[in-house]
Amino acid sequence: MSKHTPGPWKTTHSEVGGYRVSDSTGWGVAVVLKDTNDEANARLIAAAPMMLEALEACAAYWYYKRSPSIPEQSELISLGAEQAQRLIKAAIAAAKGNK
Repeated sequence: MSKHTPGPWKTTHSEVGGYRVSDSTGWGVAVVLKDTNDEANARLIAAAPMMLEALEACAAYWYYKRSPSIPEQSELISLGAEQAQRLIKAAIAAAKGNK
């Protein structure tokens, strides 16, 4: 499986109407054509790298949590939970346009 274009991604108005989703260098990742949900759809697409990062943090947390070799009260589990929660909140805010 190939790697995705790294984030952060951002949305801007497209020259042809709708929105353009670009990476940090300005390279186009997607164009969302003008419709009633174009801005919300573009924000959701732009938040994809953040959502992936949050899911990876959740997967790591659950791995630590279920690992029999890591004590339940381990700082690693606590830090994993805090990181996952922070990344989830940031991804949701970005997707909803509440940065």
